[in-house]
Amino acid sequence: MKEKKFRKAFEEVINSQTFKDRELYIKILSYLYDASKKNQSVKEVDIAHNIFHKNKNFDPVEDTSVRVHIHKLRKMLDYYYLKEGRGSSLRLYIPKGHYQLNFTENDISDNLSFVKNLKLLVLIIVLLCSLCYIAVDKLFLSKDYNYLDLVDRSDPVWKAFFTNSYPGVIIFGDFFVFHEYDQKLGRTRRIQDYQINNKEEFESYAESHKNRQPEEWVLGEIPHNSVYNLTDISNIFLSFREQYKIDFTTNIDINFINKKNIIYIGEFKNLRVLNDLLSVLPIKIETLPWWHGTISIRTESDSTILLKTKHDWSVSRYVVDLGLVAKLPGENNEVYFIFAGFGYNSQVKIVNVFSHHSSIKIIEEQLRSKYHYIPKYFAIVFEVKGFDRASTTAKIKYIYEVSQKHRKNKAL
Repeated sequence: MKEKKFRKAFEEVINSQTFKDRELYIKILSYLYDASKKNQSVKEVDIAHNIFHKNKNFDPVEDTSVRVHIHKLRKMLDYYYLKEGRGSSLRLYIPKGHYQLNFTENDISDNLSFVKNLKLLVLIIVLLCSLCYIAVDKLFLSKDYNYLDLVDRSDPVWKAFFTNSYPGVIIFGDFFVFHEYDQKLGRTRRIQDYQINNKEEFESYAESHKNRQPEEWVLGEIPHNSVYNLTDISNIFLSFREQYKIDFTTNIDINFINKKNIIYIGEFKNLRVLNDLLSVLPIKIETLPWWHGTISIRTESDSTILLKTKHDWSVSRYVVDLGLVAKLPGENNEVYFIFAGFGYNSQVKIVNVFSHHSSIKIIEEQLRSKYHYIPKYFAIVFEVKGFDRASTTAKIKYIYEVSQKHRKNKAL
């Protein structure tokens, strides 16, 4: 019975998507599996001779290739049990410092939750430190006890988000991260590449760079501005006395947004599966390297407005960034808020503007000025000016009313 379980666990791993087209690692795993069944002790030199066909002069001190590939194999097994194999009853593992394939009972409940929430834990710790600082500064060093600037619970922009019975989720656009082996350095490096920012781009890269052994990392990189965004947006939930959950775009698929009210905060390029939500807008967004980009807008008169970011790093680090705030309807009357920009400046500023009573009233006045009422759904493009990560002004460049039927027509 024990041998059958071991065999089943082994076959599940080698037939998984994680190990698809990874013949070398399947070969190593099969070699270790056969040795374990025969209770044979495997040494580094055995793998070098039988798998990598090294000659008799193989020196593990000089040649670390076996250790590098075994390390990679351990990571692949960890990744498999975090994703595809998280429901498996048994778990294969290779103890560190050994070359023996073993198996144990798989703790399903803890397997995914720890790693998935690691980013969230870091973010919460930083947020708590920030809130403690604010509390000390405002409650003990300042006489102004109205600093929270809470939003009225009847506010027309936010009210629908909290009155349709759906739970609220804040989704941050995190950066895609992967590992690859650097032959010159002789070690694995963790990479965040501007041009490799989703699974499709990574798979294309991995296929053409197999010699680098690229491997997706289960955790994305949290944007630096997240703590400021979370501090501001928490003010909205505090105003309505509601709780929220946090997730990341590297963790979700398009079905995730069903029957949830979503707030997305991040760069345009990190929208990923949420990018389809913007398809109802007459706006085309082009992201360029180093937090640059353009927004082209087709107006009601069928003319085009072209907006561009600007950065002056040589002298003053002056930034002209672009941000988009879009309140959009879901297919089941969900409410989606998109706070997106090309750089940190716009994201920090537009979230801050929509998170406090005094600043959001100014936005509502400008909406009324154009439509004589506040549209239920809308999109606003901002030009945000300031210095590196210290924005000073946010000017509205374009306002567009989104009809609920646009979303339904898109769904059809």
